[in-house]
Amino acid sequence: FKPLPSMVVAHYLGVPEEDRDQFDGWTDAIVAANSSAGGITAAMGTAGAAVASMMGYFSELIERRRREPGDDTISHLVAAGVGADGDIAGVLSILAFTFTMVTGGNDTTTGMLGGAVQLLQQRPDQRKLLIDDPELIPAAVDEFLRLTSPVQGLARTTTRDVTIGDTTIPAGRKTLLLYGSGNRDEREFGDDAAELDVRRKPRSILTFSHGAHFCLGAAAARMQSRVALTELLARYPDFEVDLDSVVWAGGSYVRRPLSVPFRAGT
Repeated sequence: FKPLPSMVVAHYLGVPEEDRDQFDGWTDAIVAANSSAGGITAAMGTAGAAVASMMGYFSELIERRRREPGDDTISHLVAAGVGADGDIAGVLSILAFTFTMVTGGNDTTTGMLGGAVQLLQQRPDQRKLLIDDPELIPAAVDEFLRLTSPVQGLARTTTRDVTIGDTTIPAGRKTLLLYGSGNRDEREFGDDAAELDVRRKPRSILTFSHGAHFCLGAAAARMQSRVALTELLARYPDFEVDLDSVVWAGGSYVRRPLSVPFRAGT
């Protein structure tokens, strides 16, 4: 599934096809900074270089779209006047948007799809439900998002004292929101919260965070996942995954497989 998310993001940002092979390198370097494998200092240096390269590329692309507009998100933002007439803040907002979409929409969707095929390998009964009734797939996407939780958690800083149960978190304290744990909370999703149920239609999943921090790319991620799973099950309903040979990426930020041994089946 690795090329799909970066291809989709590149397409709606208006990145020419010949430039799209840079995306995975940028993302891999930035995500690696969240793992100490090979040394965190070296990883941070590589990530910094990747961010600089990415921002340089998109700065040039913004200017190109001023001269040569297309039917893409950057062109539409430029046409709307964002970043015009020396508005540095506007240009920075476009750059921040591109950074979020490239780094947040690549390995996360790959992680979800790589996890989904493993769940379907483990639960042939659930796979059969989707094959027999593909109309279940759009709602089932949220169930896969819930169980895979590609972003395991993000940090926040309390702005005031917060009491949860018998514990008070003081103002100014760093806290870690564990999305993966919350997405399997039996109080919200029932006693079988750890099990795949493609007919569950879960509400209030935390995969995309919540409120002001809700993921900008949620709709794109859902769309990609729906199309990918629909096509996969239509073309290769008997696919097989070697669950014992799956290789997972290091780090605690994005939960994603590096390799999923896969047979298309008959």
